[in-house]
Amino acid sequence: MSGAGGAYRLCMATSKTQSDHDAILKTLQLYIDGCKQGNSELMRPAFHPQGSFFGYAGDQLAIGLEFLFDWIERNGPAPDIESRVVSVDIADSIAVVRLEVVNWSGKLAGSGVRMSDLFTFLRMPDSWKIIQKAFHWHS
Repeated sequence: MSGAGGAYRLCMATSKTQSDHDAILKTLQLYIDGCKQGNSELMRPAFHPQGSFFGYAGDQLAIGLEFLFDWIERNGPAPDIESRVVSVDIADSIAVVRLEVVNWSGKLAGSGVRMSDLFTFLRMPDSWKIIQKAFHWHS
């Protein structure tokens, strides 16, 4: 197969890709822990300060990391959420992760809510950071 970038080939996983995979999931865990505890300070280190956030919560368009952090604080703890990483796709310095979360609860969420999240990560000099999160709130 050829194209603008020349031949395309799949590469076997290496210790470097496994290390990146583990580091990405470690960063994602900060987000999950913040959600479970209703504490945005736990998740802030996972995000690049200029990252983006988009999705609909009902009919309301939710935009910006501050919206996310404020929502997490106002919602409070959601200790029963269960998360499952559906996919991790790494391409050198970027990655995309799909996360499914069920059993959201809290003051704003209500109970039994399910969400689908797509995260884009960027490898920074010292760690992987979330640079974008888009979500779908299943009603």
